Amino acid sequence: MKKIILSTLILVFGILYSQKTKPQANKIDKNLVGLWKGGEKDQQIEGMEKLWIMDRKEDGTFTLIFTTIQNCEVNQHIEKGQWWIENGEFHELHFDSGNTDVYTYELPDKSHIKFRSKSMSMDMINNEYSFVDTKIEDRN
Repeated sequence: MKKIILSTLILVFGILYSQKTKPQANKIDKNLVGLWKGGEKDQQIEGMEKLWIMDRKEDGTFTLIFTTIQNCEVNQHIEKGQWWIENGEFHELHFDSGNTDVYTYELPDKSHIKFRSKSMSMDMINNEYSFVDTKIEDRN
């Protein structure tokens, strides 16, 4: 009898432990999946214009192509990372820097997302950093 009880307890604790150690899939908002474009000027750095294309995938990963223009100099770079929704807010983890940006967001229609930053940097010139992403239509 003791062996049955002991075996049952080991089995129950094993099941509970295995459930806790399974990686959790991040929650996503399917309305944000797809190819999006956006831009801003003079919000983070005075005199700098930023343009981007963001590809948010259903698996919670993203690829971001940034173009910056400042003093007639154009630069481009690509960032990869992971995105998810937590407590109704959009989170964007950048793999290169390890930084996570947090935004509130709203969908005025299916082609636009309005973002407002919740994590402000001390070196930003604008204390209310916000931007709009516009859906790039599929041409299939």
